Amino acid sequence: MSGDERYSSPLSDENMTGSVVLTYGAPFLGTLLVAIGITAGVLSGYAIAQSELGLCGNPTIVVYSSAETAQYTIPESPTLDKLSTAELTQGERRAFQEAVRSPRGVADVRGRFVHRGAFQRGVLITSGGTVRYATITSVNSCLTIDPLLLPLGIVSILLGILGILTPPLYRKLLEREERAGRTSR
Repeated sequence: MSGDERYSSPLSDENMTGSVVLTYGAPFLGTLLVAIGITAGVLSGYAIAQSELGLCGNPTIVVYSSAETAQYTIPESPTLDKLSTAELTQGERRAFQEAVRSPRGVADVRGRFVHRGAFQRGVLITSGGTVRYATITSVNSCLTIDPLLLPLGIVSILLGILGILTPPLYRKLLEREERAGRTSR
C-alpha cells in the first residue's frame, strides 16, 4: 500500500444516516429558509416603501357614462344618494372630473373623502345637467405587517446559507478527522 492511498472503513448505518441528512437534508432546508427569508425581506421592504411611493391609501372610483347610468338607475331600484359636483370636496371633485375624462372612467381620490359612504353604496352625481353614476371600485389599503418580519427574514437567510454550506463544511471536517487519524498512528 503506497502513502497516497487512503484507508477507509465501511460506514455504519448510523454514520450513513447522519451523512445523508447533512449532505441532502441540510441544504434542502437551507434553501427553504433562504426563500422564506427573501420573501419576508421583500414584503417588509414593500410595506415600508409603499406609503412613501403613494402606492396605497387612495381609493379608486369609477364613473359611468350617462347611457350606462340610465341602465343602472331603473325606477324599481333602491334610491341612491344624489350629489352635485359643488357638494363634493376638492379631492372628490378632481377624481370625478378625471374619471369622466378617462377612457376607462376610473380615477383615484386624493385628499379628503367626506362622501365615502355614499360612494360605497353608489351615488348619482349631477354635473352640468348630466347625471352620472359613481362608486368605489377599490380601496387600495396599505399592507400592514409585523415589524419583526424583516429581522426574522434576515436571520432566516443567514441560517439558510449555513444549511446550504453544511455539506462542504462536513466534508472538510471529515478530511481533518481522517488526517488527524493518520498522523496519530
